[in-house]
Amino acid sequence: MDRIQLTTHEPIEGYLIKGMTHAQKTFRPGDWPERLTGVITLFVGERRPGIHIACTRLAMPVVDSGLKCLFVSDDLRSICPDAFEFVMRFAKDNDLPVDVRRAQEPPPSDASSPSPGDSADAPALCVCASKQVVPAEIDTA
Repeated sequence: MDRIQLTTHEPIEGYLIKGMTHAQKTFRPGDWPERLTGVITLFVGERRPGIHIACTRLAMPVVDSGLKCLFVSDDLRSICPDAFEFVMRFAKDNDLPVDVRRAQEPPPSDASSPSPGDSADAPALCVCASKQVVPAEIDTA
C-alpha cells in the first residue's frame, strides 16, 4: 500500500467527533482520541517510520474549544470503509456529536520559536467550518 502524505497544505474534508456526549458529559477515558487513532491506523495498515505514536492524516486527535476530539478525514471512507464504519458506529454508540468539518494546516509562524506544547510528531491543524450531523445519517457504504 502506498503511503499517504501525513502533512498537506490542502484543506481536508472530514468529520469532527467531539469528546462530550449529547448529555453534556465528558467522554472517558481521556485518551480516547489517541486510542481510536491507533485502532484506525491498524485498520488501514499505515505505519510511520520514526514516529512513536500511531499517526495518520486519516484520523487525528485535536482539541476544539478545549474539548478533546477526533478529526476523521472523509478519505477514510474510500480508503478503508470498514474503519470509517467502525469510527462512525463508535460515535453513535457512545452518543458523541459529529460535525462535518474542514481542516487545514495553520499558516506558518516564526519557525525559529516553536509554540509551547508543539510536538514534531503531531500534525497541527485548524479545524473550521462546522455543520453537525448524526452518525446514522452518514452513508458508510
